[in-house]
Amino acid sequence: MAGLSTALLFCAPGFAAAGVPIDGTLPEPRKALRVNDWTLSTTALDALLRVVREHEPGVTPSQVAMAAAEDRVLGGYARRRYDDAQLFAGQRVRFSPQASVEASLVTTLQAAFREPLAKAVGPAEAYVVKRHPLTRERLVALLDRRGKLGLDDRLPAARIAQLKDQPLIDGRVGAQSYRISLYDVWERQDVQGRDALYRFDAAFAMQQAGQLARDRFVLGWAAHNSGLGAAGVEQLRQLVADRNRRNALARLLGSGEDPHYSSPEVERLHRNVEPASIRKYYDDHQAEFTRTDKVLMRSMRFADEAQARAVAAELGKGARFEDAMRRRGAGDGIARWLDRDAARRSWIAQLAFAQPPGPASPPIREPEAGTAAPGWVIVKVDQRVTGLHPPGSETVRFTASEAIARQRAASNYAGLRARLLSEARIEINPAALGVRAAPKSLESRP
Repeated sequence: MAGLSTALLFCAPGFAAAGVPIDGTLPEPRKALRVNDWTLSTTALDALLRVVREHEPGVTPSQVAMAAAEDRVLGGYARRRYDDAQLFAGQRVRFSPQASVEASLVTTLQAAFREPLAKAVGPAEAYVVKRHPLTRERLVALLDRRGKLGLDDRLPAARIAQLKDQPLIDGRVGAQSYRISLYDVWERQDVQGRDALYRFDAAFAMQQAGQLARDRFVLGWAAHNSGLGAAGVEQLRQLVADRNRRNALARLLGSGEDPHYSSPEVERLHRNVEPASIRKYYDDHQAEFTRTDKVLMRSMRFADEAQARAVAAELGKGARFEDAMRRRGAGDGIARWLDRDAARRSWIAQLAFAQPPGPASPPIREPEAGTAAPGWVIVKVDQRVTGLHPPGSETVRFTASEAIARQRAASNYAGLRARLLSEARIEINPAALGVRAAPKSLESRP
């Protein structure tokens, strides 16, 4: 992968269902929002608004300010309460939190200042002052692991110093010069990118250096030519980091968008769900606990695949299963009921339980067993009888406990959010947000 996944990029703030309480009015005309001792300038808010409106044209300044305040409060709590290793578990195989923040910030700036930035960058990449050629041999000298497989790709201090001493691109933004080293490229990679470097792919390293040189130019240009100033760019950087931490906090506490994400909090809650709560959930959500109790099925067996596929083609054209079976002599034609106990003992019964009623299955090769050559079977399910998992079964216990745990995690997270927002001091500039006076709260929708 040559760059950060767009799924990681900060494009638009998310809008929560509940409002953000407002504590007062900012008198400074150049400040749009203050959260405790952190401020967001009007130019930074305008930049965010332009980015968001590319995706949601009707979004208001108040909604963007609300999302920024929530990011700042919840991201700040995550920063104080957890370290990056806890928030971003598994980061050694993904992009580092720092790399994610910088790439997302650059993407935000490019979207906010698309036309002037394109003009400043130009087609000739005039910001590149010098490229330092990198050879495969040089990469071998710097990164050769001598055949050792390393599960931990953190580098020793001496190796880091060597990578920092290997220049790849010198650049300039205005009167300021900068350099992209091999270590800068290393730091920006996920596990796939580092694998490319360990394969001594010099072209990949130079391509990544070129992207970094461009990103560095964007950051420098935004600080000096966009109207944001260095302070405004830093505000956006902090907001991007807070957004990432806020999302990581939600995942950690079991309130993220991905229900399959492993959350320690959900696991803790799962272990402590009471039997009475499980039974109530079962009674209220019985549609979630249906199962197949038995099926009425018939099957055909063929010695070779060609015969089976020829019959499958006939069935696909509308031939009756019974007619094809009798014509080919592929079975006795008797439909049989198979129950759950049969499904535990027989692979063909398991196949029938997985097969929807109606159309016949495609030809399926039998598992090898003993010395007999495996044949090919076609299965047709005529009828399926469903029932419920018993309320005391492990399936019910696990499924209900998981659902209850996630409900409780989401409720706890909502309570934490409300408490943190109520404890924070949030002030707004009504003029910057396009409202006449500071409301008691900012809502997610007008």
